Amino acid sequence: MQIVDVAKVRSRFSQAGHPQVIEMLCPHCLKEATFSIKDWTQHAGRVAATETPCPRCGRGVLFLNLLDHRDSPGKSTLYVHPDPVGRTGMAGADYLRHLSAPLGRTYESALKHYNHGDWGTAALTVRHLLEGLATRLLTDAHRDDSLMTQLETLTERVDLAAPLEDIAEMLAPNGIFGRQFSDETCIDQNTAQQLLELAEQMVAYLVVLPGTMAELKSRIASAPVPLRRGNTAA
Repeated sequence: MQIVDVAKVRSRFSQAGHPQVIEMLCPHCLKEATFSIKDWTQHAGRVAATETPCPRCGRGVLFLNLLDHRDSPGKSTLYVHPDPVGRTGMAGADYLRHLSAPLGRTYESALKHYNHGDWGTAALTVRHLLEGLATRLLTDAHRDDSLMTQLETLTERVDLAAPLEDIAEMLAPNGIFGRQFSDETCIDQNTAQQLLELAEQMVAYLVVLPGTMAELKSRIASAPVPLRRGNTAA
């Protein structure tokens, strides 16, 4: 069940205020569609529900409108089922936007093209994203290098060991965290939370990233190579 942005609601029924016209991506076909709702059915005065077929693919989409706002004051209360089958933004995307607003927009554009089923444009946009990221990290001196050369240069320029050195310093006996281990009864919730986040980042950096990269390389190596247009098998 996913929340529908209130901006997607284009009109409402005048009496009850339930959404009447909703413009959004269909969670089945991932195409932009206008859902025209005929009526809603209320249940126990707490929720209203309706099922409307997508005008593009014809598959039913369930909308739920929360009427009792005690558990979510001030929040959007319109939900859709099923959840869209497209990809959602990656965790940590804000760091990319802070590094470069244009790169953040390029990532969002790639995601949008992917979720619209525009595979070719999505792939090209991802390549532009990688090129822009490499150029941003290497400065403009390597703007004209190929993407492969830029990525190889990154391994020489970017200190991948720095995060681990920072963690080691914080956990050293005289470090900001190390000093507190001498008396664990003095460790408060904030410190425990920060240490847990630190551990999660180490796991992501040392375990999750290498593991997911290995799985991705394996899938890429075993995937069939698509034929170019106009080519036929011998």
